[in-house]
Amino acid sequence: MRTLSIANGELWLHAEGAAPKQIESPFAKELIERALQSRRTTGWKHAPREEQTGMIPSASLWGQRSGADGNNMQVRFLHACRADDDNTLYYVLAVGETRGVFRRHLAEDREVRLFHRTGWDCEGFSYNASDKRLIVASRNADGSAHVEVYDEDGNRRGAVTDGDCVDAAPALVPGRAKTIVYQSSGVARHPQTGQMMAVGHACVCMLDYGNGQLEILLDDKRHDFVAPRMDTQGRLYAIRRPAEKPPRERAGLALTDTLLMPFRLLKAVFGYLNFFSMVYGKEPLRSSGGPRTPALDQDLGKLWLHGRMIELSKVKGDPQYGGNLVPRDWELIRIDSAGATPEVLAQHVASFDLDASGRLVYTNGFDIFTLDRGTRSGVARQQQVAGVSLI
Repeated sequence: MRTLSIANGELWLHAEGAAPKQIESPFAKELIERALQSRRTTGWKHAPREEQTGMIPSASLWGQRSGADGNNMQVRFLHACRADDDNTLYYVLAVGETRGVFRRHLAEDREVRLFHRTGWDCEGFSYNASDKRLIVASRNADGSAHVEVYDEDGNRRGAVTDGDCVDAAPALVPGRAKTIVYQSSGVARHPQTGQMMAVGHACVCMLDYGNGQLEILLDDKRHDFVAPRMDTQGRLYAIRRPAEKPPRERAGLALTDTLLMPFRLLKAVFGYLNFFSMVYGKEPLRSSGGPRTPALDQDLGKLWLHGRMIELSKVKGDPQYGGNLVPRDWELIRIDSAGATPEVLAQHVASFDLDASGRLVYTNGFDIFTLDRGTRSGVARQQQVAGVSLI
């Protein structure tokens, strides 16, 4: 059994008895090299007009990165899935503002670009081997997202969902040629401007895009059900997490914010003084816990996962996370039949996948596990694992 993982934006292939292998994109390398070449050729046009003055570089002061050229063009794998056979896969790749869909032939180490464009984003995809179609959830300019069908060469054949909603994470239903399960959330907009104001809880839908028959499988306003999958026995799997409450229901947090305000102000002042201590004295104000390194003082940033923003600074400090990428209440559930009580298979689940034989892989964001007939086995440990899949 082989497993794909997307960790820190990198795509890795894990096979039993072999070291993990990183899959790199020739297209990304070519695009970066082209940007570097363009920068070298036309660099004089972008050179600063006057030399930097003062003790603090303006780039550092304003949070800018020096040398904003091809060296800093970020490459991130967003999604990956199996194709027709064990040696072929599809993935969605982002290079700076450009995103594209690619097919990779592992045995030949060959990459085929299906399409790429700017101003486009993908909310999940899967490949229908029996229909030779890619099922892609595409984000629209107005914030909504719908499921579209592409052929295996990247030609768009049309959308199969519609409405003012965010449809994401489509997955094929085994044994049914043109049937998918996916998550769907309603959208609330401003009555005058039409701007998106809120996104509702995520429910699970099943759609036969051959005849247009739609069925809602899971819908509970208290929970989101994301990244649904179905096995050959018709059992439904999904990640269940508490739905985000609308602002009017968060009024109870105002008292907490008021009480914590003095501590937050003190923390902000300390951080401000610590910054100047590092710039002028080359030493931090805090010295407990051993010498500080640049890696420890950097902003850990955020990660967008299943429509929810994860603040990476909370991973180690918040007891709900317990050192995992997502909180304890992100649960992997299985429902054996309609109306049955969900069975919780694991907690702290950031992503999962299952194959036709019923084998399941999941991750808590740092550890990757397989679950086969109730037996859990470790696959690998990586940093910020945002997606896993079986091939």
